[in-house]
Amino acid sequence: MRYVAPCARIAIIAILAAPHTVWSGQDAKAWLDKMADAVQSLNYEGTFIYARGDKMDTMHIVHGSDAQGIRERLTTLTGEKREVIRDRGVLTCVWPHKNAVTVEATREREHGIPAVIPSRTQGLDEHYRLSVLGRGRIAGTVCRNLAIKPKDNLRYGHRLCVAEDSGMLLASMMLDASGQPIEKVMFTTLELREQIPDAHFAPTMIEADQVWYRAGPRQQPFRLQPDPGWRVERKPPGFEVTSVSKRVIAASPQPVQHMILTDGLASVSIFITRPMEPTAFFKGTTQSGALNAFARNLNGYQITVVGEMPAETVRMIGQSMAYTPSE
Repeated sequence: MRYVAPCARIAIIAILAAPHTVWSGQDAKAWLDKMADAVQSLNYEGTFIYARGDKMDTMHIVHGSDAQGIRERLTTLTGEKREVIRDRGVLTCVWPHKNAVTVEATREREHGIPAVIPSRTQGLDEHYRLSVLGRGRIAGTVCRNLAIKPKDNLRYGHRLCVAEDSGMLLASMMLDASGQPIEKVMFTTLELREQIPDAHFAPTMIEADQVWYRAGPRQQPFRLQPDPGWRVERKPPGFEVTSVSKRVIAASPQPVQHMILTDGLASVSIFITRPMEPTAFFKGTTQSGALNAFARNLNGYQITVVGEMPAETVRMIGQSMAYTPSE
């Protein structure tokens, strides 16, 4: 019997991989800037497919933005039921299979579309080759195909399709060093709106008997002064430390120092904490789709490096972590 590939998979590979006339990297930067703004600032509602490895999920997203902040509801339509509501800095996660609802703070710049959105485009062309590959069409909308190819093997490549009229991201593909797709996202329906009713952001999976876990006054993470003795001795070219914080959180009795490195597109998080038990250390590398993690023990501290980057990169960063006590 002849195998016929699913239509959704054919569509995203054909549209993002098709050859086109190439425009300059400066044009690509302009489209990336337009896309990054659109994903955050537009009001939209749609359904997208998220594929990684042999797993594929279908999700529905409602996104709104106004002077008070970002509102968003993300709901799974396949697999385990789950729902995530982000409402102006408050994140509510509904887990029907766990009979649980969690509520906590979230960063305003986070978004529900599982695709890499650049935080800045300045300097990207030093480490990526950026190009516009012509036009495509996704979810009934004409879009521009963009290629982001790394100049080394320390980061992933990307193929994007950005709506010509609105700048909205319609599809993305993350590629490994050999050009094979690791993760794919593609909208199948998308509607832009002037306004979205409040009711569209309301949870749909909360039941009366579910257990709520809230970050109350006594559980709120509080900030401590970061330890300046921690440093990354070997950063990938183009990566800079953009954030260093130290907090006590409800999930851990020990303070956690958090460092973020980014090149403007890819980013990696470094978590540093001291386990309660000497036998509680994690070691080695793990992978889930495009996400790689590396863990090691350094002077009694657990070092964990996590990011959507090749395993060799997170391992290099983790192995280069060093500490010099303050005088």
